[in-house]
Amino acid sequence: MKNLIRNILNEVYEYKTQNNIIKECTIAAVRIDDGVVLAKNRDRGYKARVEIIHEIVEDVEVVYWRDIDTDWSEGMNEFGIGIVNSSLMVSQDEKEGKEVEKKRKQNDATETKRKSYDGEKIRNALTKKTLPQAIKSIVGYSADDKKNVGLKGETFVSDSNNIYVVEMTSKHSPIIKKLKKEKKVLVRTNHGVYHKTVGYTKGEKKKSSHMRLELAKKHLEDVKNDTEVIDRLKQKYDKDPFLNPYRTKNMYNMQTTGQIMLNLDKKEVTVRMDNEMGELVGIKTKLPKGYKAKIKIKVESEKTHDKGKKLPT
Repeated sequence: MKNLIRNILNEVYEYKTQNNIIKECTIAAVRIDDGVVLAKNRDRGYKARVEIIHEIVEDVEVVYWRDIDTDWSEGMNEFGIGIVNSSLMVSQDEKEGKEVEKKRKQNDATETKRKSYDGEKIRNALTKKTLPQAIKSIVGYSADDKKNVGLKGETFVSDSNNIYVVEMTSKHSPIIKKLKKEKKVLVRTNHGVYHKTVGYTKGEKKKSSHMRLELAKKHLEDVKNDTEVIDRLKQKYDKDPFLNPYRTKNMYNMQTTGQIMLNLDKKEVTVRMDNEMGELVGIKTKLPKGYKAKIKIKVESEKTHDKGKKLPT
């Protein structure tokens, strides 16, 4: 594994990169019944409008959700390779809400052609047939942004057997780690684990990032199926809404807009949008006529109760 990582870094990471905007969230990877589930609570400072795309790109079937205002994308492919990401450039995330609202006033509400380098970077990685190829794309692909190589932040790249985390920033070379087989749960939020000085590093925001990581990790340790994963990520564990993995209305205006779950063994993508902060605008199926899909899509309503107790909404 060390040789794999060394070869990837030597081949694609030859110079330092510049600033970029990625997304703030809680992401988790969980081993269940010898398979792997990836999940994410996506936090934004605006009501997110999301579409699900099901298509074939470079002869590979892919399914991903896409923010139609920012072009952000995450998902999985027919080979059971899934990708989710959480930001380490949180100051940019906090400004994005105002930028999105401004653009919405300037553009038609149905406009969906906006393109981001980050969304394209993830979509390009999803066209790869093996984990090494996908990781190489994550750390080395620049899209049309030639000065900005690689996807910044905390990225989970996994198949149904192996889980990798890639941590990189505009000022730090990527660190790639493989989760040991005996470990069940991996969680990341918005502070650097290997690069200690990036992301939320002080105050209430640091507390939130660390608390969300610890709460999610603790409550995912004993899950038995994929649905339990996003159910646990939805529950309220602390009175302060800013400290929960699923964040509701708070003074910092960063709330969970929806959840995505990728069952990499069953090849299923599940999307739940928040009742208040998220909107699923549709599913676009672009598969050839007569093609039998390998990936299933499930759209669920936001879960509002658990064992008779009301969940945060």
